[in-house]
Amino acid sequence: MTNYLNILNRLKHKSQKSLSDDNLIWICSLIEKYKPRRILEIGVSTGGSTSVYLNCIKELGINCELVSIDTEIIANYKNGKPAIGSEVYELKDYLDLTKFKLLTGKFIPEVTDNIGIFDMVILDTVHFIPGEVLDLLCLKNNVKKDTILVLDDINIESRYPNLYKENLNSSSSNAMILSALNGNLLFPNTIFPEIGGVILSDNAIDENRLLLCLCHKWNSDIIDFKDKYFSKIKELYGKEFLTKLEVIYEKYKYSNFN
Repeated sequence: MTNYLNILNRLKHKSQKSLSDDNLIWICSLIEKYKPRRILEIGVSTGGSTSVYLNCIKELGINCELVSIDTEIIANYKNGKPAIGSEVYELKDYLDLTKFKLLTGKFIPEVTDNIGIFDMVILDTVHFIPGEVLDLLCLKNNVKKDTILVLDDINIESRYPNLYKENLNSSSSNAMILSALNGNLLFPNTIFPEIGGVILSDNAIDENRLLLCLCHKWNSDIIDFKDKYFSKIKELYGKEFLTKLEVIYEKYKYSNFN
């Protein structure tokens, strides 16, 4: 397989990408195999991984649009506090950006009505409940049968014990999500994978299974922006479902405090 990561060698400084080389190579192998026409990336950071996806698409010569979304505008958690997606634009002379769209400072429920349906979704955000669960609930109309959903850090507590403590002992989400979704599971050929995926079946988003994932310790950060998500979820699933979600929220929102 072509080494699509070589594009990062053209950066002035070492990429601050969040995904490991092995995980990026695996995602590129999925792009090679399934040749998606539209990819949604949620969680961009400095854009190193985004650049690799764009390079993969260009080298394969496939007709594929990449839409990348991040809630932040500046990557304050990275050295130098670069702009979200800055590495993509540093490499713009070597990439084809004609079918690339970057949305920054946006939460998923704010954009789902305008971004369409995707063949692949790469979800790499909070990793802790409710995190990716709420994002997926909001993506009900943006995925379909055979959409490939990729989730990073499916065993984050074992890999980053300090991060687990920083997140106030909230429960990790991504392995639970893979267990809850209907479809064929995908994993790298390794004994203890850090990343996984699923090819969604007919009932792409089973909201009741995802609701069960939320019955665990919540990351308290959701308190600041929960209304954005809850409003969209009510629109998608109805008042009765929202009532169930609100009950779970009230029971678990402070359960991670000592």
